[in-house]
Amino acid sequence: MTNSEALIPLYEQVRRRILAEIDSGRLSAGSFLPSEPELCAAHGVSRITLRRAIGALCAEGRLIRQQGRGTLVAPPKVQQTLVSLSGFSETINGMGRMSGHRILEREDNPPREGLALRLGAGAPIRFLRLLEIDGQAMTLETLWFDAARFPTVVERVGKGGSLFAALRETAGGVPASAERQIDVGFANREERDILGVSAAQPVYRVNKTTCNADGQVIAVSQLITPCHLVSFHIKI
Repeated sequence: MTNSEALIPLYEQVRRRILAEIDSGRLSAGSFLPSEPELCAAHGVSRITLRRAIGALCAEGRLIRQQGRGTLVAPPKVQQTLVSLSGFSETINGMGRMSGHRILEREDNPPREGLALRLGAGAPIRFLRLLEIDGQAMTLETLWFDAARFPTVVERVGKGGSLFAALRETAGGVPASAERQIDVGFANREERDILGVSAAQPVYRVNKTTCNADGQVIAVSQLITPCHLVSFHIKI
């Protein structure tokens, strides 16, 4: 140990060593850390010191504690630009990864309440779907749009297709703007079961309204994404 390292708190030294193992790939994304006794022995520290180091990495989003299972290495965050009209599939496929839309529920003519009121007149349809990356759950989305106005879009979305791609390809490129309201909270039991997160893991809750060039609302959605999976950027 160098003199400069000796000045660094012991827990911080352990944090840096574990982080170096993550960055080098020795601890791969999605894998669980060794047990506490193994880590304490490997780093020559007490459980209190180790837990402080692990807690710091969890706070940074590099590790995820899962009650009853252990602590796993968080996957790389998806970088999403807020001022962008790119759909989920375009963003993920552009990163060289595989996107997916798994339909969990479909409801024709759902109650007109909450965000659905923004659609105005028409025949709304609601899809509950799970957005996936490389087969892993990322976002739980509740999506509404006018089924009467976009019948071909209903068919494509119902088969697991991209909403934005279907709108552009079958409805004349209608998405022109999107407004997002972002809050941070915690998932309820049903949401946790679907997303595979614990009650202590925060999630982004995003209300999204998509409009055409005339400012008319064409789709609205509520998206729930674990905070450790995505990083939002603002592009001006």
